Amino acid sequence: MPDTIVYLFFAVIGYLSGSVMYSQLLPSLFKHVNIAEISDDGNPGAGNVFKNIGPSFGMICLLCDIFKGAIPVAFCLHYLSFEHPLFALVLAAPVLGHARKGKAIAVSFGVLIGLLPFHAMVLYLAASFLFFSLPIRINPHAWRVITAFLCFIAAVYIRVPIQALRLGALLMTITVVAKHGIYIKSVHEKIRVDFGWSLGWLRRRQ
Repeated sequence: MPDTIVYLFFAVIGYLSGSVMYSQLLPSLFKHVNIAEISDDGNPGAGNVFKNIGPSFGMICLLCDIFKGAIPVAFCLHYLSFEHPLFALVLAAPVLGHARKGKAIAVSFGVLIGLLPFHAMVLYLAASFLFFSLPIRINPHAWRVITAFLCFIAAVYIRVPIQALRLGALLMTITVVAKHGIYIKSVHEKIRVDFGWSLGWLRRRQ
C-alpha cells in the first residue's frame, strides 16, 4: 500500500509538471507574445516558438518541455522500481498533462530520457523520427509524428519485456496519436511520402 501511494504521488507530480506550458508561458512573460495566437496551428509548443520568435528562445522552451517530463520520472526511479505496474502511470502522466493544450512530442522525449540509464527506449523514438524525416520523409508533420510513434510502440513491444514500460509507452503513444489525429481531422490533411536520401542517390546514379 505505501508503494502504491508513492507511485500515485509521482504520477500526480508528473501530470502537474506536464501541464505547465512553458512554450506559452515564457514567450508571454518575456516577449509579451501569445504563441498560440500567432501560430498557424494554434499549438503552444516549442516548434512554434522556434518559428515565430527565434532559435535561442525556442531552445529554452524546448529544454523546459523536455525536463518537465524527465525530472518526475528520474526522481521516481531514484526511489522506486520501473517494474511496478503503476510506473506506467508515472511515464504517461507528464504526456497526459501536456496534451491538454499541446501536442506532447518534446515532453514524450523527456519522459523517455528520464528513464536513462536504466533503459534506452528514447533511442527507439529518436530512430523512428529520424527514419521518417530523412530517408523516408512523411508530410505533413502530424502524419510523421503518428507514424513515428506507431513504429516506436511496435519496437517497444518487440524489444522491451517489462510490462510497466510497455503499458506506459502505449499510454503515451495513444495520447500523442489521438492528439495529432484530431488535428489532421480538423484541417483535412492527407499523408504524403517522399524518398529523401534514397531518391537523391538514384538521381546521382543516373
